[in-house]
Amino acid sequence: MMIGSLLKEYRLKQNKSQRKFIGSIVTQSYYSKVEKNISQITADNLIGLLQYNNISVQEFFNNFSQKSDDSYRQTKELENMMIEAYYTNNIEQMHNIKKIIHESTLSEYDKNYQTLMTNGFLALMNPKLNSEKLTSTIKNKIFDIPSYTQDKLMLYCDFMRFYSLSDNEIITRNILKQYQSTNDSNIQELILAIVCNILIFSIENDKFENVSYFLNKIQNIKTTPQLLFYKIDIEFFKNIIEIKNSNDAGKINKCKNFIKTLQDAGMKEYSNELRKFIKDNF
Repeated sequence: MMIGSLLKEYRLKQNKSQRKFIGSIVTQSYYSKVEKNISQITADNLIGLLQYNNISVQEFFNNFSQKSDDSYRQTKELENMMIEAYYTNNIEQMHNIKKIIHESTLSEYDKNYQTLMTNGFLALMNPKLNSEKLTSTIKNKIFDIPSYTQDKLMLYCDFMRFYSLSDNEIITRNILKQYQSTNDSNIQELILAIVCNILIFSIENDKFENVSYFLNKIQNIKTTPQLLFYKIDIEFFKNIIEIKNSNDAGKINKCKNFIKTLQDAGMKEYSNELRKFIKDNF
């Protein structure tokens, strides 16, 4: 939950209009944006509003912390469900997730955000559900986030298909420049996932002139249990590119070994996707 949403809850509990709730502390147009979580409120104005409406500052922040933790857990669960539905191509499950979001206790802001994500995944799963408006909304949402934060990297990674290969290459170069010395394993995992997508798009477009740049940039990322999946994935797609460039069909067996490793690890459906990828490209 965001502060604006919690302020709105308190205002509605007191059965007050926005004008009555704010007095002369802030303007109504500004406060309206605060409740919609469009604008952030300053600490001075927040405390002024709480005192003006006889709301305990300690109670407010205790409530905020509790609701924030609950919202975080809900959104993480929903995001995990979306990823699973997407990678298993389960459109019915994705529609069910939309129903769960609608019936959840998330704030309207969070509900709208999570619904946008499900619509984005559905558009990736079924291009007939895509539209210029949806694509534009998601792109704007990504670049409304200042700098390349972890949240922005996650969002961008999920929806890279909404960009052209050349746009993705430019964006990824900027990301690699920002995080070239990072030791944060979560950021490294996202970087590997993004580079993996670059390799996939390069294969699909049969354009490999920039592949070596991205592969060189991730060479110094050490393999850890957390990063192993993407390391295997990158080696798989790297071999596919080498086969296409050299016609070395012997590398197909190496790709099949990667697939077997993933299948033995319990990733049966993803392994089938990689087999299909080989079939579609050779």
